[in-house]
Amino acid sequence: MPISFTRVTWYSQIVAIVLFLIVWYVGFCVGRYWVSPGRQLAEPPLAPAINAAVFRCDVPANSFISSVFYGDRVSLTLSNGRRITLPHALSADGARYANADESFVFWNKGNTAFVTEQGTTTYDGCVTK
Repeated sequence: MPISFTRVTWYSQIVAIVLFLIVWYVGFCVGRYWVSPGRQLAEPPLAPAINAAVFRCDVPANSFISSVFYGDRVSLTLSNGRRITLPHALSADGARYANADESFVFWNKGNTAFVTEQGTTTYDGCVTK
């Protein structure tokens, strides 16, 4: 029996359905792992929180630092709306958290804290109340 490409048969319909499903499945799998330029991958989830505190600061006036402490990092929300997560860094006294180039550092000792940015203290006199 010669093959005719202009006639619809039961096996040509089955082949079309199978090809459609394969193309759809491959597209779905590739689409799940493809990252377009405008889309960023989510950060990996943090371990359960160990503690949380809100520090009220004197400088700038009426400012605050909201902090959530994890085993090896801290997640901060500043009163100006900025959010940053910092890994634990080496310190002689208290807890120190800093980004890779140390341009943003959060220090905490007891119920006090302060933030330095580019070597300048931007949040100071911060105390939990």
